[in-house]
Amino acid sequence: RKKLVQEQLTPFYLYDAESFHKACMDLRLAFSWDDGFELCFPARMNPNPAILRVLADAGCQILCGSEAELRLSRYADIDGAQMIYAPMAEDAHAGAYARRIGAAYLIDAPHALPSVPPEHVLLSVNPGGSLQMDGRTVWDFEKSKLGMNADETVSMCRRFQASGVESIGLAAFLRDQEFEPLRFFAVQEMLFQLVVRIKRELDLAVDSILISGGLGVGYRPSDNAPDLTAVSERVRRSYETLLTPAGLTPKLILAEGRLMAAKVGVLVSRVLAVKRQQTPLVILDADCAQLLREIAFGASHRIVAPLAPESRGKQLVHVAGAISDLRDHFSGSFVLPELKLGECVAILDTGADGRSFGSNYGGSLGCAEFLIENGAVRCIRKRQTMDELMASFDVE
Repeated sequence: RKKLVQEQLTPFYLYDAESFHKACMDLRLAFSWDDGFELCFPARMNPNPAILRVLADAGCQILCGSEAELRLSRYADIDGAQMIYAPMAEDAHAGAYARRIGAAYLIDAPHALPSVPPEHVLLSVNPGGSLQMDGRTVWDFEKSKLGMNADETVSMCRRFQASGVESIGLAAFLRDQEFEPLRFFAVQEMLFQLVVRIKRELDLAVDSILISGGLGVGYRPSDNAPDLTAVSERVRRSYETLLTPAGLTPKLILAEGRLMAAKVGVLVSRVLAVKRQQTPLVILDADCAQLLREIAFGASHRIVAPLAPESRGKQLVHVAGAISDLRDHFSGSFVLPELKLGECVAILDTGADGRSFGSNYGGSLGCAEFLIENGAVRCIRKRQTMDELMASFDVE
């Protein structure tokens, strides 16, 4: 790792394959009571084919929202049967490609119906209005653009049942970074109840339930991330109360990409300058173009200096990128060793929505990505060059 830092231009992202596998295993262990339990990774959070390959090897399905994400997954030699295609609107070309490779289809609403019924389909549910749990309003579905109401979902199930679709599932989407598990429980219970209704009205057994988001990651020490064991236990009790008596056994699919990837990546950066002021300001070569979460969501990431001598004195500092934009700073303050020009720091927990949010804002070049796998480090995405950036424009 030290050699990599010394030899490579910064900033760059660094991931650890073993940590991806561990994150997936932790989720599987928490929900081990469900024999059919599956994981699904939203490709938008980190679409690098090498990362998607690691997650597929860990048994994850890949949730793709576009033809590009489908093709990136295939480029990683992932079987189409491991993919779920979830467009917001029907794209004939992308839909044909999804069918050709055998991907399942997640349908948002009637406007997104594919021209040819797929063999495996999931229906996105949005009951509208507010959702109650434990006597509280915990979620307002009116704020969500995804999904169809319960009556539309039942009608769609009837339509696919009549056309002979082999596999029909339900899905619902929550915000990714949620610390209130009651929202997750309310959506899960709503889906369970809808599965029972579909069985009663259509004599159709929904075979899978996918929930995306709803379980946040602790980026700050003060973040109270949900306890997976407690979440799983409550879901199990609800499953046995609502579904088991009806003779229904749908498998659960969790698309908790942040839990699988956030802690697995770091953004490595070098110190460009230290501005002497009341609270010293450390200026890095990593800026908001490489980590848009910094300004888009007010995200807070821990920063460490792993190569600085432990004997060196520590100080309270602010940290910013080098773009002349007041928003280009890292939230909060940090206790770091007294840093010298050219020394490296690591911005932690950047494996999800990190490089995938990257842009050329401020003239920044897209940074490289590296993966630690089987004891070796390899480049999985080259650093963008100035020539490549300029060649993308046409001024004629």
